[in-house]
Amino acid sequence: MAFSHLTAAAATLLIVCAVGGLQAQHSYTDETEKNVLLYQLAARVDKLEKDAAEAAKAPVSFAAALVATSDWTHQGPFETDTNLVFSKVITNVGNGYDSETGIFTAPVRGLYFVLFSGNVGNSGNLNAAVMKNGINMFAIYDTQGTFSSATNGMPLVLEQGDKLWVTLWANRSIFDQSRLSTFSGFLIKSM
Repeated sequence: MAFSHLTAAAATLLIVCAVGGLQAQHSYTDETEKNVLLYQLAARVDKLEKDAAEAAKAPVSFAAALVATSDWTHQGPFETDTNLVFSKVITNVGNGYDSETGIFTAPVRGLYFVLFSGNVGNSGNLNAAVMKNGINMFAIYDTQGTFSSATNGMPLVLEQGDKLWVTLWANRSIFDQSRLSTFSGFLIKSM
């Protein structure tokens, strides 16, 4: 059971309750035995608080462009929905983004801000979504013609291990030239 979210006061209360409960269940005749138990519980709470403080300090940020080349590059239209792989990694603090799969995996539970920008490819229309564990969180849509663009973003609560990626819907296309179509995010606050 994780108690990393506890304040020092709550942790102290937890120790007092645990010791009281153990005393009610067991007849401790040796004062040293009680003190050892209390010390062990206090050490565990101290470690949990230190771990939580370290996790809160750890920055998480990623940014990637769709392609690494400066050539005008179109992807799509495809006959089926296609997960995009943003291959040019610009920032990957915390190593949550995988440039081989295009998936960001949240290294810690927290509130993240996620942003996706895309330029319309040669199909003349763009419709793509940021997916969280397979569920559409938000999307961009543009039918203004080739090279027009759209951007969308929002804060999302992610559990440790949650996965984010971008899906290009069937019969749509996207265009990039090394940093025009991007997928990025950062941890606002761990929770």
